[in-house]
Amino acid sequence: MICNEYTMECEPLCNHCRKKLRRCTESFYICHNEEKYLVWSVFYYSNIVKELIIRLKYKSDFACGEILAKYMLELVKSNELKFDLIAYVPMTKKAQKNRGYNQSEFLANYLSRFLNIPVFCNLIKTMDTKDQIGLSGEERWSNMEKCFEIKENKFIKNKNILIVDDVMTTGATAFNCAHRLKESGINNVCILTIAKSKV
Repeated sequence: MICNEYTMECEPLCNHCRKKLRRCTESFYICHNEEKYLVWSVFYYSNIVKELIIRLKYKSDFACGEILAKYMLELVKSNELKFDLIAYVPMTKKAQKNRGYNQSEFLANYLSRFLNIPVFCNLIKTMDTKDQIGLSGEERWSNMEKCFEIKENKFIKNKNILIVDDVMTTGATAFNCAHRLKESGINNVCILTIAKSKV
């Protein structure tokens, strides 16, 4: 176990574990082809955070997911982020069936429950892509192009949307999701991830 001392009612991690957390203190932009989107990440992808994400993503450890989601919720509240709807990075039907769940959807639903803001994701991932792990920055952008589509829905027109994902590396995945939403008539899109990594 990472930690045997946390309780969700109080602090989600013990003092020893919290000291290992590396927080991102400022927002940043992902830019591509003269288009940019604002991103907030709670932590850097290292140490305890890395292990928590891996447990959520690959081992169905939803207790770890709740720990991470709680920190995301704190960031939203402390920075007074404003949005009308919450979306998340989708998986293909095949990939989600194999895993049994979408970790980004899990995080989005947690935020929705405590913020009383609906999850409304009309993004569709139309093709399975290579795992981003081990790819260069350029390969990651190429890997994500044209694999997301939108189910048209007038309900989202002129809305402000928060896209939720687990890890931001180059930003290729979240950028392409934001781009598709923007094309469909969204007013504003920003992105929230648990962690920020590097290629």
